[in-house]
Amino acid sequence: MRRLLLCAALALGCLAVVSITGCDTAAAQPWGGAEALQHNKGEKSGRRVEAVLRGVASARRLLSAPSGQSSTYALTSGLQATSKGLAGTLAQQRSTQPELGADMSPLALNVENVDSTTLRVKIGAPGRWEVPRSLLRGTVNTLEAATLAAERVHDALLLPGVPSEPGLRGADSADPLYQFNYNAAPFGFGVSRKGSSDTTPLFSTRGSRLVFKDQYIEISTSLPASASLYGLGESVRTGGFELPRNGTVQTMWARDSPAAQPNQNVYSAWPFYLHVQSDGLAHGVLLLNSNGMDVVLAETQLTFRVVGGVIDLYFLMGPSPLAVMDQLTRLIGRPALPAYWALGLMNSKYGYQSVAEYQSIVDGYSNAGIPLETFVSDSQYMNHDQDFTDDDTFAPEEMQAFVARLHSKGQRWVPILDPGIHVKPGYAPYESGIKQGVFVRDINEQPFVGQVWPGAVHFPDFASPQAIAWWQQQLATLHGGLPFDGLWLDMNEVSSYCTGDVCSGSPPAANDFVCKLTCQSGPSAAGNGNRSSLPAAGIFNPPYAIGNGQTNLAISTKTLPVTKRHWNGALEYDMHNLYGHTMATATHAALQAVNGKRPFILTRSTWLGTGAVAAHWTGDTASRWEDFRWSIQSILEGGMAGISFIGADICGFMDYPTEELCARWAAAGAWEPYARAHHANGFAELFRWPAVATVAKASFGWRLRMLPYTYTAFHDASASGCPVARPLFMAFPSDATTRSNNRQWMLGNALMVAPVLDQGATAVRAYFPRGTWYSLYDRSTIDASAGGVTSSVTAALTSPAPVFVLGGSVIALGAQGSNLTSQARAAGLTLLAAFPRSGASPAAQCGTCRSSGALSSGDASACGHMYLDNGEELAASGNQLDFSAQLQAAGSGMRGSLSATWAASGGCAKVAWPRLTSVVILGVGPVDVPTVSVTVSPAAGSTAQPVQSFAAMAGSAMQNGMAALAAGAQVKFGAASYDAATHSLTITGLNHQLACPEEVHITWDCEPLSGAVPASATPQAATAG
Repeated sequence: MRRLLLCAALALGCLAVVSITGCDTAAAQPWGGAEALQHNKGEKSGRRVEAVLRGVASARRLLSAPSGQSSTYALTSGLQATSKGLAGTLAQQRSTQPELGADMSPLALNVENVDSTTLRVKIGAPGRWEVPRSLLRGTVNTLEAATLAAERVHDALLLPGVPSEPGLRGADSADPLYQFNYNAAPFGFGVSRKGSSDTTPLFSTRGSRLVFKDQYIEISTSLPASASLYGLGESVRTGGFELPRNGTVQTMWARDSPAAQPNQNVYSAWPFYLHVQSDGLAHGVLLLNSNGMDVVLAETQLTFRVVGGVIDLYFLMGPSPLAVMDQLTRLIGRPALPAYWALGLMNSKYGYQSVAEYQSIVDGYSNAGIPLETFVSDSQYMNHDQDFTDDDTFAPEEMQAFVARLHSKGQRWVPILDPGIHVKPGYAPYESGIKQGVFVRDINEQPFVGQVWPGAVHFPDFASPQAIAWWQQQLATLHGGLPFDGLWLDMNEVSSYCTGDVCSGSPPAANDFVCKLTCQSGPSAAGNGNRSSLPAAGIFNPPYAIGNGQTNLAISTKTLPVTKRHWNGALEYDMHNLYGHTMATATHAALQAVNGKRPFILTRSTWLGTGAVAAHWTGDTASRWEDFRWSIQSILEGGMAGISFIGADICGFMDYPTEELCARWAAAGAWEPYARAHHANGFAELFRWPAVATVAKASFGWRLRMLPYTYTAFHDASASGCPVARPLFMAFPSDATTRSNNRQWMLGNALMVAPVLDQGATAVRAYFPRGTWYSLYDRSTIDASAGGVTSSVTAALTSPAPVFVLGGSVIALGAQGSNLTSQARAAGLTLLAAFPRSGASPAAQCGTCRSSGALSSGDASACGHMYLDNGEELAASGNQLDFSAQLQAAGSGMRGSLSATWAASGGCAKVAWPRLTSVVILGVGPVDVPTVSVTVSPAAGSTAQPVQSFAAMAGSAMQNGMAALAAGAQVKFGAASYDAATHSLTITGLNHQLACPEEVHITWDCEPLSGAVPASATPQAATAG
C-alpha cells in the first residue's frame, strides 16, 4: 500500500516506511489574545533590540491554545531579542510516529527581520545540514553574517529600524509589511500582512503539528480555499497552471524523467510557492531546503514533508506578484542577462552523423531565409560520447573549419557536455580528475562508478574547489581547440543507468539506458573495510519515502546514491537537488575565465538560483499537441522560479511532429524567451516543410525585430527579477479570469502572446484583460477598456502567432530583413507608442516607466524604456533610454508628445546605439500633419535645436478642419502620415543617430479620438516579418 492516511499511520504505528497523505484540514482560525513581548531595554544593546523588535513587527505571544491537532513542541522561555531579530528554544512535549525516527529536542527558533518585505523563520538544531549560502548569488548567502548586499533597485536593502553599522545595514524609515504572531505551548506561529483589513494569516501553523526528526520534518499552514497557488516545480501538471488542491502531492527530487510523462517530479527542484489572494494581493513562501520533499496540497492546508535539513522559511510579502519575484530573486540571485547573440534561434538534433551534415543543416536554414543564429551539437561530435574528445567523423580539422565558417558569418557554436567522465586509463580528463581528486566518493571512499553514454563514469563534485579548478582546465583546453561560444549541460540531475551504492565494471558505450555494471546496495556493499564512516542506517533505507516518480521510487534509483560523499563530507542525500546547480555555477565561473565574455549556459537540472547563471529548457517533450500546450505552462512556471531565460524544444523532442504541429510550435516558440529547435526522431528542422519554413521565416524575423524590446525585458529581469515571459495574472493580479490562463503570456511589460495551440484551429479565442490592445502586425484594435473581453483572433497556419501591444506602452523595434542578431542590432530603430483610450497602462510594470506627470480627465499617457549595452561584456554597463508619451487637451483639440530621454543614473556608457528611422503612434485622433515636429536637445533642460521638422511641401488639403497630406505630397527629411482606419500617425525618414545624452522630442496636434472599436473585432495575424 503506497500511501497511508496520517490518521491510519498514527493508529497502526508499525510501518517501516510511511508515505503520508494529509488528513489535517483544519481551516485557519484567528489567533487568540496577545501580549507584547517584553525585553530588557536597559541592556547594552537596548537600542538595537528595540529597533529589531520594531522590524519584526511587534511579535506577539498567544495566550490561548490552538484547536485541532496540536504541535508536539513548546516554546520554553519566550523569545529573546538578538541583533537580527528574535530567538527561542523549542522543547518536545510528546512523541510522534516513532516509525519515522526519534523526535529531536531541543530545537532552535530564530525569527529574522531580513528587510521590510521579507521575514525569515528558521527552526533547526546544531549540526544539521543547510544549503551552503555560497551556492546562491543573491543576498541570502550573506544573511548568516548579517550583511545584506545593496542590490535592490527600488529600495536599499536595509534592516528596518536598525542604524547602519559595519556588517549591518539599517534604515529607520522602512516599515515592515508583516506581523509575526506565535503561541508558546503548544508552539505555533503565524505571519500576517501588517495593516491589512483582512486579518487572516498568510501562513499559519495553528491547528497543525510540528514534527522534527532526523529524517522527517513536517510543518503545515492553513490556506483560504479561494487562493490561487503556483510553483513547487519542476513537474508537468496536466491539471492546469494553478496548483491542485485535492490532496495532490508535489514531489521535489531532481530526476531524469521525460517531460512527456506528466504529473511527476522531473529535472529540477523549486521549493517556492506564490500565493495570490482573491483580491490580487500576493505573497511568496520559500523553503530554503535542498533535501527531498513532498508538498501536500489540500483545499485549506499545505504541508511540507521533508526528509532532512532544517525548516528555513522566507516570507515574501509582495504585495503584488511582481514584487514577490523582486523579493525572491533578491535572495536567491537575479536572473542572468544573456549575451545578445543568445536571443537568436538555435538548432540541434540528437543524431547528426558528420560535419558535412552539420553544414547541410546550416545551409538549409540559410536557403530558406530562416534566421539561424547558433548551431548546437549533441554528443555525436564526441568519440563515443566522451567529453572533450572528437569522433572520427568529426575530425578536429573539419570541426575547426566548420566553427570558423560559422564565426565568419556571425553565427555561433554551442556543444553539449555531460557530467559523467569515462573511466578509461589514458583518457586525459579521467587521469587528471583522479590525480586531483575531483570525483564524488562512494561508501568505500573511492570515486563512485556510474554508467551513462560512454560506459562506466565518475562524476565530478562541482561543489569542491578542486573540481571547479579542474573543470576550468578542461574547458580551456576544449576552447583552445574548438572555440565554442557557450555550453549545453545535460544529464546533470545526475542521470545514471544503474542503481547501487557501489558499482563496478567496464561496459561498452551504449545509449539504451540498460545497466551493465555490477552493483550492490546497503551497508554490506562496503565490504570488510572501515565501516565507521558509513552513513546512518536510515540513509540506506529512509523511514519516509517521498513520492519519487509517483510510485515512491527509492531516491537512489538511476542516479547518484544518496550514500555518497561530497568533498566537504556532505551526503548526496542532502545535496542531490543541488548537483545541476553546482555544475552550472562552476561552468559559469569557468567560462568567464576562459573567454572573458558573458557566458551562455543551457542546463537541464536547476535549483532556486540557477537562473542567475544559466538558461533552462523544459526537457524531453514529445511531438504531441498536449506537450506543446504543457510546454507553455512549464515556461511560465520556470520564470516564477527565477529562471527567465527558458524555452521548450520547438516541434518537440521525441516522436515525429506533423507539419501543422511544427508550424504552430515554431510560431509560438519565436515568442518564448529561449528559442531552440531540437529533436531526436527523424528530421524536424524548421525548413523541412513549406508551411513551417514560411511561418518560421516570418516569426523569427519578428523575433529579431523585437530584440531592442526583449533585450530590455531581460535587463529588467536581471535588475528586478520579473520573468520575461510571465503569466497574465502577474500583469493583472486583480483580474480573476487571468489566474488559470496557461495558454497566453505577457512578454515583458507591453506584449501579449496568444498562439494557436489546438490541432485544426485557424483562430484562437484570446482573453484580453482590461485595457486597449493593438495587433502588432496590422494595428487593429481590441477595446477592453471597460473590462476584460474574450475575442476571436484569426491566424492562418503560415502566420506568426497573434501578438498584441498594450495601450499605455512605448516600445522599440528593429528594422525588417535582418538574419542575425548583430545585423538586427545595427539596423534602424522604430519607436511604437500605443495610447490607451484614456489614462495610463492598467498593467503592473517591471522596470522603469516614467510618466510625464498628472493626467486630466480624457488625457492619456504611455511609457517604456530601452536598454542597450555591448552585448557580451561581463560587467554589463549600458545606457537606458526612457520613453514618455502624452495626449492632453489643448483648446478644442489635443496636443500629443513623445520624448526619448536618457536615464539619469549610470551616465553615458560607450555603447553604439542604432539610428532612429521612424515613429508610429497608435490610438490618436486625426492628426494635423503640418504640426508634427521633431527636435533634439543635447541634454535635459538645454535649448532645443530643431533637427527635423516635418511640414507639407505642397498639396496639403483640409479635411474635417485638420490638415492632411494629399496624395504624392513630399516632406523635407521624410514624411508624416495619418491612417484613419487604424488611428495611427507614422513618421518616416528620420535617420537620426541616437547618442547619449541627446534627447528626442516629438509633438503634434490632433483631434480627440471619438468612438470605440468594438470588442468583437477580429485582428488578422500578419504573414510577413
